[in-house]
Amino acid sequence: MLVLFGGISTSYGQRLAQFIKPEAQKVGGGVSDWYAARNFEGVWTGERLAALAEFIRSLDAHGLSPRLFQLDEWDRQWRAPSADPSARAAVEVGTTRLALYAIQAVAYGFVDPTTVHPKWDEITRKVTAYHFLDQALAQPASQMSEFLLRVAPPQDDRYRKMVETLERYRKIDSLGGWRSLPATSQPVGPGTSYPELQLLRARLQAEGDLPPGPKIKNRKNIVDQRTSDSIKSFQFRHGIEPDGYIGQQTLAELNIPTTERVNSLIINIDRLRWMPRAYEQVEHIEVNIAESALRMFNARKQVTVMKVIVGVKGKHQTPVFHGDIKHLFFRPYWNVPLSIAKTEIVPKALNNPVGYMASHNYQLVPHYGASDSQIKPNTVENLNKAASGSLLIRQAGGPDNSLGLVKFIFPNDSSVYLHDTPDHSLFERADRDFSHGCVRVSRPDELAALLLQRNGGWNINSARAAMQDVNNPNRKEVLSTPMPVYLIYWTSTIMSDGRVRFDQDMYGHDRIMLQKFGLSS
Repeated sequence: MLVLFGGISTSYGQRLAQFIKPEAQKVGGGVSDWYAARNFEGVWTGERLAALAEFIRSLDAHGLSPRLFQLDEWDRQWRAPSADPSARAAVEVGTTRLALYAIQAVAYGFVDPTTVHPKWDEITRKVTAYHFLDQALAQPASQMSEFLLRVAPPQDDRYRKMVETLERYRKIDSLGGWRSLPATSQPVGPGTSYPELQLLRARLQAEGDLPPGPKIKNRKNIVDQRTSDSIKSFQFRHGIEPDGYIGQQTLAELNIPTTERVNSLIINIDRLRWMPRAYEQVEHIEVNIAESALRMFNARKQVTVMKVIVGVKGKHQTPVFHGDIKHLFFRPYWNVPLSIAKTEIVPKALNNPVGYMASHNYQLVPHYGASDSQIKPNTVENLNKAASGSLLIRQAGGPDNSLGLVKFIFPNDSSVYLHDTPDHSLFERADRDFSHGCVRVSRPDELAALLLQRNGGWNINSARAAMQDVNNPNRKEVLSTPMPVYLIYWTSTIMSDGRVRFDQDMYGHDRIMLQKFGLSS
């Protein structure tokens, strides 16, 4: 039985407060204030320690192993309390810090996002770990664990389904995982034979890609259209071009060990905990970089989802951070960054300054907000000035502008924003990392209408009209209510139909998360 303070006399407990006070003050900050509000009296009775241990063990279902909190070591200290009141006080304060740590982990993330993504700003929480702990201690000890498990984790359906998916994949892994599917000399698709067709079909059915149906007798193991369609479903869920054929990439995804899938779910459940609660933010936009998809949410309900294009892996990575969309521009100018002007545009333009610049609607200006009367001639001398930064290059608004017909601004030090594009063919690709870091949106007219409807008088037709209005270039519209936008990086997510999706770790962020969870060397 855990007996840290169980059975201790009132007078001894009061004397112990004299030892708790310096221990709490040594820690400082919120812990010291928390104990000061309790006159530095101990709170961890044997029953409450048992409840805390139960709570921490239960966090394993949420991807938070008890070893992350060194529960075994704490349990040994609780079961053999020291006779030294100073040592007991140290355990008391340490136990409170442990409880806060565990609550914080399941509520807002085990990993601090700022340690992985330096541009991520800390989110101010309306309910802190201290509040959750206070509420839990107000419950009977027998109900503490259940209470914390009910109120501390995120409350949206995606989180619940991710936890359920983790449980399912852990069960599969405990049974030995998926059987490996054999390779073939050529890609396998409709009308071709596959030696392990029944194993393939069973696998696709188990993951929800092949709907239940009558068993097909197929002695020659010919891939039928229904199986091919289920292969497309699997490919879509894994960010592969859905052609219905098992090629090298699809086979590799089919044969990824379930342990790796479990680890992916664990770290992405933690990333989901980084997000604001519905009571903190009713509406927001999420851009999942790994999936190349944008979603808008209102009161935990998905309003829309659309494809996006993100920064090129290894060269122009889109940063993970969050901000607020405050205004947008219809038929925007593109203010060319100096790095692109120097390395890409100027070298191409020097051979034919007038022709090249005119054909791309590029303008040489003293500053980005310059009027048309301030545009400089397209000469070799002026281009060299643009390469040095003493002149700037911008691209006039229009359908051929690199930003398309609308851009969405959320001020940030990375000069990243959402925008349209003149080349929509790239949205048909499964891998959509083609930008210099900004995010290209596949349905910018819809996004503009959704954002501006709060201003009144805007709908999809008026947004499209503004995009086509040649008489109003670079037209600015300020949102009456800024829209929070989160550029996130989740390599496993729950789709709208409840199935799990796995995407490539194209920027290598997963490796850092796995290390922090102790899941890789």
